[in-house]
Amino acid sequence: MTFPFSKNTLIATLSTALFLPSQAALIAHYDFADGNLLDDEQGTYDLTETTNGTANVGLDAEGFATFPGNDGTNEAHLEAAGPGGASNFTVSLWVRTDDWTQGNYQGIFSNNTGGAGTDFSWQLDSSGGNIRVVSNSSVSGVTYATSNLTADKWYNFIVRKTGTATELWITEEGVGSAVKVAEDIDTTPGGLQQFRLGVNRGDDSFLRMDMANVKIYDDASISLDTLLAEGPQLNTIPEPSSSALLSLAGLSLILRRRR
Repeated sequence: MTFPFSKNTLIATLSTALFLPSQAALIAHYDFADGNLLDDEQGTYDLTETTNGTANVGLDAEGFATFPGNDGTNEAHLEAAGPGGASNFTVSLWVRTDDWTQGNYQGIFSNNTGGAGTDFSWQLDSSGGNIRVVSNSSVSGVTYATSNLTADKWYNFIVRKTGTATELWITEEGVGSAVKVAEDIDTTPGGLQQFRLGVNRGDDSFLRMDMANVKIYDDASISLDTLLAEGPQLNTIPEPSSSALLSLAGLSLILRRRR
């Protein structure tokens, strides 16, 4: 058999590929549209559900997770142990709620260095309508972004750490380019020790919301416009066709006649 290239050419090609700059590393992807609430599409960081009382995180057929929020006995969130500290990272998730002003410090995503009750690293939350990124290593303590978000709309939230800078991007579905709403060079969140979805640092404040298409990268090079263009990646639930409705009506008529 004759190959279109020599062995030396093959070796050179492979060697070049080994030293090319690596692409942004997707380390976890929670695609609830696959019908599984807990699995990581990358196969490493599967989630577990933590509940209190009669709580549970739901899974809608359209492909998003539903978090019950704060109502005393109905509190639940999802979490997984992550890889650890990271000098750069990108966390992207899609969120929708019927009310952005449910209360204070209500967790959307948080990272503790060792799980619940351990040292707080950073969190993304909604507090009285303000979306915040809070870090224990920030000189000012908090980065605020007064967002004036609209209820019942999907938004892409991105927290990106680039060395000593932390950026917050919030963009409504359908907008063409990602929108940076805050940057604080003093806010240096520690990393990705924990992926905690739907809960704040103290496990005592939860945002009632829908969440979809969560992606976590261990660097900051991914195109944010690419993440935005993906959207929440929901399933399409087809409307019943006219012929199907007529068939059901005919079946109902037949059953009535047989009685």
